[in-house]
Amino acid sequence: MKSYKKTARYTGTLFLTAMAASLIGGSLLETTQENSTPIVLIAGVTLEIVNALAVLGIGVLLFPVLKTIHPGAAKSYLGLRMLESLACTAAPLSLAFGANNSDLRIIFTGILIPLFFCSGALVLYWVLYKYHLLPRFISIWGFIGVTGIVVLNTFSIQTNLGMILAFPIILNEIFLGVWLITKGFKPKNQLYHIT
Repeated sequence: MKSYKKTARYTGTLFLTAMAASLIGGSLLETTQENSTPIVLIAGVTLEIVNALAVLGIGVLLFPVLKTIHPGAAKSYLGLRMLESLACTAAPLSLAFGANNSDLRIIFTGILIPLFFCSGALVLYWVLYKYHLLPRFISIWGFIGVTGIVVLNTFSIQTNLGMILAFPIILNEIFLGVWLITKGFKPKNQLYHIT
């Protein structure tokens, strides 16, 4: 059996990179809507593209691990991560090419990115839960977090309640990243093909 220790470490690092780049980059881009400073805009766009690359990297790195267990889920997860990465790239670029495109950014950030992220997360957490790759509480926590994001985006919540709904998945992905770096996948379980 392949241990996938390096894969787990790299994937964990990308989870943390994606989260940091997304939170900081998104915050910087929100400030540009009020105060259009070119340096802030460039920094925000750059961080959002770093996030997009990390998202894609997570899908690519996890593909061989998931393929060993469930080829269909592996393909679905990679495809959804690719779509999410494209949307994460397009969202900041729509702002960079003109203020009139802020409505277009809302389509990416309010519809497409949450759709692809939540769909991909559900696939990942289902596989992690069903095949015991990680302790099950991480997957359950992930399902709760995804539910918060679905509620947040379905009802377009812009108040502090929105941050409360997003907080569980933010913490989950940070915890997941740290877990993968420090502990990796559950060693007592073999990765195997399903038929």
